Amino acid sequence: MFRALTAMGAAAAFAATAFTPRAAAAAEDPPPGRVLIEVATVNGAGCPAGTVAVAVAPDNAAFTITFGSVIAQVGLGSKPSDSLKSCQVRLSVHPPQGYTYALDGADYAGMVHLAKGASGEVTVDNYVQGTPPAPRKRTFTGPVSENWQLSGAPDPVVYAPCSVSQAFNLSFALRVNAGTSDTSTTTSFLTLESTDGSDARLVYHLAWKRCPGS
Repeated sequence: MFRALTAMGAAAAFAATAFTPRAAAAAEDPPPGRVLIEVATVNGAGCPAGTVAVAVAPDNAAFTITFGSVIAQVGLGSKPSDSLKSCQVRLSVHPPQGYTYALDGADYAGMVHLAKGASGEVTVDNYVQGTPPAPRKRTFTGPVSENWQLSGAPDPVVYAPCSVSQAFNLSFALRVNAGTSDTSTTTSFLTLESTDGSDARLVYHLAWKRCPGS
């Protein structure tokens, strides 16, 4: 179910991703040509070095961040450090000259399995440099065993300042608390993964507009 990611697999992972059409925040089509997005820094136990890759959609309307397996767990077969898996990623975004962008939505998915008495929490945040963070959270209480999804668009949509390049910051945290569950006989876990059960794949939708004077 959980596999290590190679950088070469990013393109294949991207091709398998379905992007949900969204109303653009401005009545402008994505820019033609290449939009370059690069991984600048990666930190956290949820995304070890070498497991993060980024791919931009051919129409520049979205991009994906792909990770290796991300699972927080407590109970049988778990170490104390396994209860929390977090990650912070900083991207360098290079829009075509004369354009700026905004985050127009993001999609997250995974699986949760909690024994009676256990609880879990997913926290995600993403923001363009120079705009305020807007964290989102979802909580779970055991017993539960199901797939989960978390989607949303910022309101209002805020565009990055016009410049040659801008930073995009994203983070997530998965936390599982044993609570009153019997950790000697049960395992409770929370994962971040794509809807088809493969490695974690976060989808970010973009809105575009021309910079003044362009």
